[in-house]
Amino acid sequence: MPSTVTPRVLATLALWAAAGLAVAAKPNVAIRTDFPGGNAVVVRNEAGEVHLEPDLRGGRPWFYWYVEATADRPGWVTFAFPEKVAGFANGAIGYQGPAVSRDLGRTWQWMGTGNVAGSSFRYRFTKANETVRFSVTMPYVQADFDRFLRRHAANPHLRTGVLTRSLKGRPVELVQVGEPGPGVQAVLMTCRHHACETMASFVFEGLLAAALSDSPAAIEFRKKYVLYAVPFVDKDGVEAGDQGKNRNPHDHNRDYGRGSLYPEVDAIEKLADAKHIRFLQDFHCPTLRMEDHQVMYFVGSKETPASNEANVKRFAQLIKEGLPPDSPYGPLVWLRKRDAMAAGANCNNFFAFRKGSVMAATIEIPFAPPKATMNATRARAIGEAMLSAWARTEFIAP
Repeated sequence: MPSTVTPRVLATLALWAAAGLAVAAKPNVAIRTDFPGGNAVVVRNEAGEVHLEPDLRGGRPWFYWYVEATADRPGWVTFAFPEKVAGFANGAIGYQGPAVSRDLGRTWQWMGTGNVAGSSFRYRFTKANETVRFSVTMPYVQADFDRFLRRHAANPHLRTGVLTRSLKGRPVELVQVGEPGPGVQAVLMTCRHHACETMASFVFEGLLAAALSDSPAAIEFRKKYVLYAVPFVDKDGVEAGDQGKNRNPHDHNRDYGRGSLYPEVDAIEKLADAKHIRFLQDFHCPTLRMEDHQVMYFVGSKETPASNEANVKRFAQLIKEGLPPDSPYGPLVWLRKRDAMAAGANCNNFFAFRKGSVMAATIEIPFAPPKATMNATRARAIGEAMLSAWARTEFIAP
């Protein structure tokens, strides 16, 4: 695929090559993607240089990729993507560089930008047959959520079940925190309508952990609410490593209010009736590098349900007050007027126009914004701040 490489990037790559770092022979690298969340197309693989593209799998251009690389000897290897990733102008490497895991995806760190040039980065393997995983983001798959469930298996406030089965037969979890009862209102929280939006899952997990705790905020939350949580709406996409966003003919988040293509969406709509859901919070991530998308922000319907804007603003302000230092800026409130619910609307719109809804909003969590700390630990702390804010917010009922 043709790509436009700037003179500056060419010069940087030339310096890397010239440095050669005195290695007699460049490493040959074996690339794998046949593991949960894996995604890439290998365009060219030569000694010391691997050319990759995100695997779109028939969908529209997007930026998600995740590979495992094993080098046959020590040395520097350059991993290069097209400057415009399959036509998507925002590129394939975020503001903190690629994410790196040296323990087969269990833990991740941002590599930083010191060895990044445009849509290429280089990495120094230190020994023969060293295996390292690289990704555009910090992946979060079934194994990560299973570890979370094991940590909290004995928690008396936790109920786990199966919402439905995916098109490929995978169980789609439904987690319950707290118990229904007189005066207790039902809240639904959903995540990964778009499979690649991984950083939202760490925030989601942090909120769940906080809700299960014995903190004053958690105790207050469980007095007022019972929480139903769907951690992987697009379970198949998460495990397969799909982009998920803008999937043809439409993705999970454009499947509401119609004869659903996806059993998860159909099951969520039925859950809304069965549990009398009054609050909806949907967790997403925005684009990778667009300037406006380097903050946390709420989107949704401004006027529906009644007082939705006032409720979201109150909630957002309390989140902001409780965030740990160096968090991404926000959350801002970018609600707008929405038309009445129609077939093919998103999850947010479906719940906004349901009778009895108090609040419906989507929170967008940036992947790795500049001038902020965003990793698994920080994201979980943001989730904890959100739970505390929810317990303190005095929502206005319609």
